Amino acid sequence: MKNINEKFTGYFSVVLFILFITSSLYSLDMSKIGPKTEKVDLSLYHQIIYVSMKGEKGDGTRKNPYRSLINAISFINEASQQKRYAVLVSEGVYHEGTVYMKSYIDLFGGYCSEKWDRNIFKNRSELNGEGVRRVVVGADHARIDGFVITHGVSRSDGGGILCDDTSPTISNNFIVNNLVLEPDDFNHNRIHQHGNNGGGIACLYNAVPVIRNNYLSGNRTSVGMGAGIMFLGWLRVDSAEEPVLVNDHLEGGLRAICEDNVIVGNTAGVNDLGRTRSSSGGGIATAYEARPIISNNVIAGNRAKGRSDAGGVYCEFYSSPDIIGNWILGNVSDDDGGGIYTMRMGQPLIKDNFIAGNWTEGRGCGGIRLSKEGRADIVGNIIVHNQSGGGVQCVDSYMRLADNIIMHNKGGGALSIRQNFKYFSGSKIRNNILRENEGKEIAIGVNSGNPLRVKNNNIEGGYNGNDNFDKQVTFKTASLSGQIKNSQVNKIDMTTTFSLRNQLPDRQDLAGRVIRVGNQWMCVRDAGRNYITVWGIWGNDQDEAKQYEIISDYKTEGN
Repeated sequence: MKNINEKFTGYFSVVLFILFITSSLYSLDMSKIGPKTEKVDLSLYHQIIYVSMKGEKGDGTRKNPYRSLINAISFINEASQQKRYAVLVSEGVYHEGTVYMKSYIDLFGGYCSEKWDRNIFKNRSELNGEGVRRVVVGADHARIDGFVITHGVSRSDGGGILCDDTSPTISNNFIVNNLVLEPDDFNHNRIHQHGNNGGGIACLYNAVPVIRNNYLSGNRTSVGMGAGIMFLGWLRVDSAEEPVLVNDHLEGGLRAICEDNVIVGNTAGVNDLGRTRSSSGGGIATAYEARPIISNNVIAGNRAKGRSDAGGVYCEFYSSPDIIGNWILGNVSDDDGGGIYTMRMGQPLIKDNFIAGNWTEGRGCGGIRLSKEGRADIVGNIIVHNQSGGGVQCVDSYMRLADNIIMHNKGGGALSIRQNFKYFSGSKIRNNILRENEGKEIAIGVNSGNPLRVKNNNIEGGYNGNDNFDKQVTFKTASLSGQIKNSQVNKIDMTTTFSLRNQLPDRQDLAGRVIRVGNQWMCVRDAGRNYITVWGIWGNDQDEAKQYEIISDYKTEGN
C-alpha cells in the first residue's frame, strides 16, 4: 500500500501542473500595487444615484443628492443583472450605521460634491464605525470601491467588512484601524480556541470575493486569526458560480482573489494576554478548506501575538491557498513561522515570493515553517535575510522544495527537517541554492522518518552526492546602503518617503526592491536620486534607523 504522502503527491502533481500554467501569469509587479482612482464607466449602469454629506432630503439626483448612503441603498428595490445601479458618494465622514450592500448595486467613493469628478485621495469618502459597530456587510454581484473603511468594531468575525457566504468585489479602499473582539465566553486560560477573526475583512464559508488594490493597516483581532484578512472555508464548491467580467473586472468564481493589496502593520491577538495560541496570521489567515489565490501583495510588518504563529500568512486544516508572487517582509510572530506557517493538513502552493526579514520572538523559523502534518509545494522563492531560526523548517510534515534561493538567513541554516512519522515520504529537495546561512545548511533531526530526496542542489559544504554541488553564486545586483536625512509620512496615500544624504546611482529602477531601515523591512514603491518612497507608515526615530540598506534582488545571470 502506498503511504499517505505518496497518495497526496500523486494528486497534488496533477493540480500543480495546472497551477504552474496559470501561475506563470503572476509576477512581482509594483506598478499594480495599492489603491488607485479608477474611472467608472457610468454608461454601463441602468441608473446613477448620488450621495453627499452636503445634501439635504434629496432625491438621489446629481443636483439634489441623498445625504445618507444607507438610505440611498434602501431606496433601490429593482436592481438586477439587467438593471445594475451605481451609487456615487462624495467626500465626507458617513457614520450613520453599518452599510449593508445589495446585489447589483456598486458603491463608488471619492467624488467631489461640486463637479462630481473622482479622486479617492483628495475626496475622502469615509465609512466610520465609531468604535461601536461593524462598518460594511458584503453582498453578491456588488462592488465597494474607493472608500476609507475605519473604526469598525465587532464581537463576531469581520470588524471592517464581513463577507458571510457572499462574494463582493472589494477594491481601491483604505481599510484601517478596525477591530474584532474575542467571544464573550472566551477562556484566557486555555489554548487553541476559536476567537473572532478578520479584523479588516472576514470571508466565511462560500465567500469567494475579489479583494484587490486595497490598503489594509492597523487592523486587529483581540483574540483571533487573520488581523488583516481571514479566509475561512468549508467551501461548497458546487454552489459557486463561474467568474464573469463586470465593468472590465472579474467577479465571482470558484476561488477568492486577493491581489495587488498593501497589507502592513496589522496585529492578531492584541489582548491574547493568556498566550492562548489562538491568534495566528497577522496579515492573512486561511483555514478549513479555504483556497484563495493570494498574489502580488505587499505583506509587511504584521504581527501574531499570544504565542501564535505566522506574522505574514497562516494556513491550517485543509486550506490550500496559492501564495504566488508576493513580498512577505519583516513580519513577526510570537512562536513560529514569521513569514509563512502551514499545519494540520494545510497544503499551500508557495511560489515566486520574496520572503525576507521575518522573525519570531521565540527564535523559531523566520521564513517558512511546516509542522503537524502540514504540506507545501515551495517553488521559485527568494528566502533571504530572515532574522531567526533559518530559512525553512519542516517538522512532521512534507514539502517539495524546488528552484528556491535560500541564503543569508540568521539563527540557522537553509533547512531544518525533523520527521517522526514513517507514513510520510521523505521531502523532495531539488535545484535549490542553499548557501551562506548561519548554521548547517541542511540540519536533520535524530528521528528523520523516511529519507529525504536531495538532488541537484547548490549546497555550501556539499551534500551526499546525487548531483549536489558546491559552487559560489554571483548575483547581477549588489546591495545599496546609505544614510537617511529625514522621513516624511503621507497619510493620504499611506506612504513614507525617506530623503537621502547621498544620491542613489543613476538609471537604476529600484521599484520592488527590498529595503531595511533599522529593524523594519519593506519594499520600494518608487525612488529618485535623492529619495525612496515605500508603502506604509514607518517611523525612523531610532539611531540605527538613520541607516538604510537595499538588499540584492537575487537575480542570477539568465533571470
